[in-house]
Amino acid sequence: MHNCECGKFEEITRDVPLGPMIHQIDRLMFRNLSSRVRAEGLDEVTLMHGWVMRYLYENRDRVICQKDIEHTFDIRRSTVTNIIQLMEKKGYVERRSVPGDARLKCVSLTAKGEENHLQMEHLISMLEKEQVIDITEEELDSLYRIMTKIKKNLIRIQVGGEEEEYASDNFERSERI
Repeated sequence: MHNCECGKFEEITRDVPLGPMIHQIDRLMFRNLSSRVRAEGLDEVTLMHGWVMRYLYENRDRVICQKDIEHTFDIRRSTVTNIIQLMEKKGYVERRSVPGDARLKCVSLTAKGEENHLQMEHLISMLEKEQVIDITEEELDSLYRIMTKIKKNLIRIQVGGEEEEYASDNFERSERI
């Protein structure tokens, strides 16, 4: 795995436990995207905000409530409330009560949020293309099948919770790659 302190790259073998390997790859992807976001002047947007904006953008033809965001990203209500409040303060989203049930809040992107989302999507698309440059379509298909199986196994064996179906259960290959 890439060691950022010394710049070395080591071939990944089965000696490396799966969890740390996935974590290292995730951190590298996060750092790459974060540096690109800062370089484009979008550093006020956290990656979680970016994911929420993407979800809202892709579902802009539906009414999306905070509960939908909790379920999609598997995060607590208080976390979603904090995320949405900060995004609302920055002008990326607006919240409205659902007609007939004032307790439910629907969330939608503002024009500023849509513009920011489109800029982020461009950066993500470039990064995704670069990170799979020497990987075949068959290898990518295998990777997504394997990751889906691992995720299902982890959901099935999680302690203290029942198996739940999440909207994000299946990793689907993005058409942008």
